[in-house]
Amino acid sequence: MSGPARYSAVVGGAAFAVVFLALVAGAVGALQRPPATGATGRVTLSIVGTTDLHGRVFPRGGRGGLAQFGGYLRNLRAARDLDGGAVLLLDAGDTFEGGIESNLSEGALVVDAYNALGYDALAIGNHEFDYGALDTASADTASADTASADGAPPDLRGALKAAAARARFPFLAANLIDEVTGRPVAWPNVRPSTVVHAAGLRVGIVGVMTRDGLRLTLAANVQGLRTAPLAATVEAEARRLRRRGVDVVAVVAHAGGWCARFDDPADLSSCDADGEIFRLARQLPAGLVDAIVAGHSHAAVAHIVAGIPIIQAYSRGAAFTRLDLTVEREAGVVSARVFAPQGLCAAIGPDGDCAAGGATPHYEGAPVEPDASVTAAMRPELERVRRWRETPVGIVLDISLTRTGAGLESPLGNLFADAFRAAVPGADAAIGMGARRGGLRTDLPAGVLTRGPLYDVFPFDNRVVALVLTGTQLRQVLVREVSRRRRGVPSVSGIRVRVTCAGERPEVEIVRSSGARIDPAETLVVATTDSFAARARFGTRATVTATAPLVRDAVAGWLTARGGRLRAADLSDPPRWQTLDGAACLVAG
Repeated sequence: MSGPARYSAVVGGAAFAVVFLALVAGAVGALQRPPATGATGRVTLSIVGTTDLHGRVFPRGGRGGLAQFGGYLRNLRAARDLDGGAVLLLDAGDTFEGGIESNLSEGALVVDAYNALGYDALAIGNHEFDYGALDTASADTASADTASADGAPPDLRGALKAAAARARFPFLAANLIDEVTGRPVAWPNVRPSTVVHAAGLRVGIVGVMTRDGLRLTLAANVQGLRTAPLAATVEAEARRLRRRGVDVVAVVAHAGGWCARFDDPADLSSCDADGEIFRLARQLPAGLVDAIVAGHSHAAVAHIVAGIPIIQAYSRGAAFTRLDLTVEREAGVVSARVFAPQGLCAAIGPDGDCAAGGATPHYEGAPVEPDASVTAAMRPELERVRRWRETPVGIVLDISLTRTGAGLESPLGNLFADAFRAAVPGADAAIGMGARRGGLRTDLPAGVLTRGPLYDVFPFDNRVVALVLTGTQLRQVLVREVSRRRRGVPSVSGIRVRVTCAGERPEVEIVRSSGARIDPAETLVVATTDSFAARARFGTRATVTATAPLVRDAVAGWLTARGGRLRAADLSDPPRWQTLDGAACLVAG
């Protein structure tokens, strides 16, 4: 997938220990409202929130894992069963893209686990669109990303729709607007809001996405969609739910905030006061919304803003958040208790933080044991993924193909560029991934090549497209790319590039692989990725369609068609980049 799909860990070390120790002390605070006179029968509704899982279904370093999360939930549900209350389980989006197993099943693995965990609703996040059409291991075929039997192109939102259809809980998207109808999208099991019955209460849940979310995924996959403003959307949908007679209104939003301390939910001094979710809370009419589960910013919140308790739980399954609402039947919410983010620990070390080994964690007065039903739910998709990864591509690598080489280029980068050129009929040249930080994630190991390692090199749903450039424009594109020294030089195919340096400024001359000169006014068809084409700023704008091949399919197809054995020298002899004076201006920063 494209650049927006890069992540960094948020929870770590001392910061996480602070959160955990705050939790050990108990709930960090409460919002009290006067009880309604004459009301009878109070119910505790525990709202548990997760967000930005990014496919991390298994524990790492003693932290996280959906089976372990299931153990915490089981203890909390047992506590609510004893007092006649209920647990509401919500996810604030960016749930699937990231973990290899989830990626290869296009979210099906996570949906199966969430079904077992008993989620009530999920808000669609921006990265829910990253998978595009339903393809690869998700369909248990070499590739399902092809035209349908009637010749229609594949649906570039097919993977998301398949995940929603698989879920036993609704996907919510109140402010995701279909530009054709002007209304919220109406896909199977996708809706603006839902009503859940819990402990005799009717709970309305509204789901929304950050206003700029559609800019943070592959553009082709969200064509024809837009996002409506958060506050107006939430207010309108919440009022509709109130008219239906719900007792509680909760919002699950793929929009977030950021706070550093969780000892006092009324103290916002450690928070980014201008966070998107805080602005939303301040814009809503008082008393309309009772709780917000937030996400997107990979940070944490356990605070009360404008009278609304807001919870948010970091990212990658490291923690969950919780708030307890006390509800008077027929009168609504009378109090709210906000808890600090709870670390998902398999064991507790001497410092009270998660550890690879140590004491068994306790929650709600009972030891936490992993929920075996969650592991069992994921097993079929894990087996499908394993079979797909072990499928041979049809070629043997004599040695490992690396992302870096002795010079400016790399054998692996050149392989991708050659595959791009072959994937675009009539292409004169191709621009691929750089030798340093150009998107390739790992090397290809020597031996019989299977689909798994090839996928690991580039696990994103970018597509191969064609740009039409003049010789001058192609030279300008390459000059700008090599001037961005942190990226290294991009791999190329069909051309050779000669570089000299005028001080810190590179000068580029391009010739065809045969050595023939390229005229500045000559028109060339250049194969590249959709993300590269989007930043090229020259030539015709590449139209990304569902029929454009996925990068991984283009490379796999090129390798299968070539067959036999492949050496590194086959991809770098003769060199495609030549420096005439040492080219100090190309040294990576």
